[in-house]
Amino acid sequence: MADIYAAQLEPTKPEAVATYLSARLGAGVTAQDLRMITSFRFDDPAGEVGCETHIVAVTAPQRGELLVQVPLTYRGAPLDGAPAEALVTRMAHSVLGDRWVYDAAFDPVYVTELLLAITDAGGAAEQFAVGSDGSRTQIVDGLASVRGTGASAAAAHAATDDAPQNPAVEETKGSTVIRLRGAAVEVVRVLDASAVTGTDAGQLIATWDGQETPVVLARIIA
Repeated sequence: MADIYAAQLEPTKPEAVATYLSARLGAGVTAQDLRMITSFRFDDPAGEVGCETHIVAVTAPQRGELLVQVPLTYRGAPLDGAPAEALVTRMAHSVLGDRWVYDAAFDPVYVTELLLAITDAGGAAEQFAVGSDGSRTQIVDGLASVRGTGASAAAAHAATDDAPQNPAVEETKGSTVIRLRGAAVEVVRVLDASAVTGTDAGQLIATWDGQETPVVLARIIA
């Protein structure tokens, strides 16, 4: 369950996504260059870290329009042990105060929840809009429908092992390979919305308004 406050953000989420993409595409990207298509969140059981994934369309130089997955985490303090490139930006949140926005691949909370979603055939967190009076209204429109397809016991053990450890991250063409506690998961950065997707074990798949064919977002690898 995730609470979303009616807050002023500086920079905005599209601006944070643009900063992330500028670094990874090697070209200047602004919020105006993006089409924010959909998003989803994972729960942090401790309630401290926001884990939000954006799926956006962006036109990249010499590559045309790309459909890109951008997982971010929002923290109230710096992530211990994270390399400098993990930090996307700092954000001022009018309700929660200063936030440190990270590439979620470097955040053990996101990676753990991603592995659990896959291995437990789970899904995204329910989201609620919190009003100024404290009232909560469930958000339905505009969110992706996400589910895991199950996986091996070894990967499940890695997901539930609570030993503190930061992920090891390796960037490859169009994806990111993350290793944590003996498990390895590939997060697809550049998505293929036209591919015929099966329901093989070890995947996180998603659909959203206008995208009825499931898209692979992540897969557990050897």
